Amino acid sequence: MKDSFLGIPFYRFYYPGDVEKVAYDLENQQWRRNDFNWIWAGINERGTGRNLHDESIFADLFTWINECLEEVRKDLAPHATALKLCSSWANKNDPGDHFFDHTHPNCFLSSNYYASGHNKDKTVWLLPNPWYSNSNISPFGDYTDTKYHIMHEEETEPGKYICFPPHIRHYAQPNTTNRPRMTIAANAFPSGLIESGGVSRLRVEVS
Repeated sequence: MKDSFLGIPFYRFYYPGDVEKVAYDLENQQWRRNDFNWIWAGINERGTGRNLHDESIFADLFTWINECLEEVRKDLAPHATALKLCSSWANKNDPGDHFFDHTHPNCFLSSNYYASGHNKDKTVWLLPNPWYSNSNISPFGDYTDTKYHIMHEEETEPGKYICFPPHIRHYAQPNTTNRPRMTIAANAFPSGLIESGGVSRLRVEVS
């Protein structure tokens, strides 16, 4: 389902497979502690290592995710040959953990699959408010306060998969439950011929 946040397309899908099995398999992966939460241990400090979408235990989930990406491509980037995953990993918030404010570089599209958690603990996106951003006039207090940004929130719903622009800042609120909140993050980039008519064309092979 396509939604919009100030006219910016967000895409929302719901996994028809075994949501509880995905959560069980994910929780039983190896994890490494960050400052504020846990990250899947297949990834390392320099962003190399393995990708979650190459793990056979999650093959059914990522087959479906690729079908979702094809739907997004048809709407968002119809002149691209494909939207292909270029990186994927998982995050786990234990009770009280949160995920810091961040963006996703080096990709065209970012996405999140919610494996577990409670709907009251949300992901929050922050868009610069044109009344306060790119200006040296700041009579309204601390412009870094989130109340001076345009906010969009997504509830944690196990089985939900969302696609969003990677350059919009976002964070996860603290996990207020007594069970882990787990998400799978996946970035994608157009692969094949990318063109906008005339001489504006580029061939990229994403692997």
